[in-house]
Amino acid sequence: MKLYHLASLQFVYVIRKDKGGKYRSKALEKLSLILEHFEGDLLFCPLADQVKEYDYPSAVISQLSFYFGKCAFSKKNFKRARYYFSKVASSSSVYDRALYYRALAYAEEDKVRQSANLFRKLAGLKKGITDTNRVASFMGLARVLYQGEKFEDSIKVYRSIPRDTPYFYDSLLENSWNYLRSGKFRSALSNFQSLHSVFYRDRYQPESLILRAYVYLYICKYYEMEKVLSLFHAVYMPILKEVKSALRRGRNYNSYVKSALAYVQNKQDGLGLSDDRALPKVVMDQILKNEKFYSLIEYLVKLNQEKALLDSFPAEWRRDRVGRNAYYILNRRIKTTQNSAGKEVRRNLLAVKAELGRLYTSSQYLKYDMLKGKREYLKKKISRKYLDKIQIDEKITRSYYIQNGYEYWPFDGEAWLDELGNYHYLGRQSCE
Repeated sequence: MKLYHLASLQFVYVIRKDKGGKYRSKALEKLSLILEHFEGDLLFCPLADQVKEYDYPSAVISQLSFYFGKCAFSKKNFKRARYYFSKVASSSSVYDRALYYRALAYAEEDKVRQSANLFRKLAGLKKGITDTNRVASFMGLARVLYQGEKFEDSIKVYRSIPRDTPYFYDSLLENSWNYLRSGKFRSALSNFQSLHSVFYRDRYQPESLILRAYVYLYICKYYEMEKVLSLFHAVYMPILKEVKSALRRGRNYNSYVKSALAYVQNKQDGLGLSDDRALPKVVMDQILKNEKFYSLIEYLVKLNQEKALLDSFPAEWRRDRVGRNAYYILNRRIKTTQNSAGKEVRRNLLAVKAELGRLYTSSQYLKYDMLKGKREYLKKKISRKYLDKIQIDEKITRSYYIQNGYEYWPFDGEAWLDELGNYHYLGRQSCE
């Protein structure tokens, strides 16, 4: 009947009550198929403590090990999570994901070498430049290398991320930190020209603006720095005000959950975000990046599909005791899931508020440093110090790149994907 949630409750009941019985193994096998349908393995995490490994049916050992591994990972029990993930067979359909989470668990434990080796192994299993799992493994590898302060190696991996993948934007932003830590300010600013182009105008990226301002401070470009800080205040202070207002309005976040639910459904149908959204699009996108919240929204979508299926059944069946009980159970699960999603919305809104508040404080310190730097510059200008000296990069022009075979794209605010990542910062530093 495709009523997966209603079926899952019966299988869970059998697993808990029929310990050592002949139906327990079959119930576990069927439940693993339902977990695969919902991808909501966290809902059944309590079973991880009730089911022993020798209970796993041979046909679904890998699936159950993966699901319970994610449960342990969500509880930050990384050692236990790695144990579960290591039980997943290489022939399993979830092997790639298990390997990825296992590498993440090593990274969370600050075991950089083991994590990097697993990410390399995962990348080697995949063919195709834009294969999602392959690119995700390269992103994981680059992050781990940065964690181990191997900045040059991390830069090389980030630069191998293809432009036509969802990870390219994150690779530009994260690689900018590598350039900053390595003292390669020109390369960092080249990245920012791509990050702040029209192509990415709808992205939530307050950190990149503050980071760009820091780079300008290092090279004493105070007027450029002032423009970036003004842009940060113009774009993100109204968003911070809206987020604070949303948090003040009360504890009922169902309107935001409904907005996110409509957003996900519209994206699945190839439609855009409606204008009656409860939060700004950039904030909604940021909240939906949270894996737990997104999984709850996807679970709600599937529960609503089950409810629609119940509505299509004959009226006589729906009025019967079985039908009424099915509606009661499903409506209760939908309400519980909506409440859980609402709590996640609040948690994420608080995180956005804290981040924007922290970055606002950083912008105020930057303004102080900018004004101090301007004062020092004017003092030296009045005393005519270093004005006749040749500055770094002063003689490097566009022709330099053309004559040496480099591809150069002047930034004029275009929105072309093939130009992103090709911009070159040709300015010179103003410091002595």
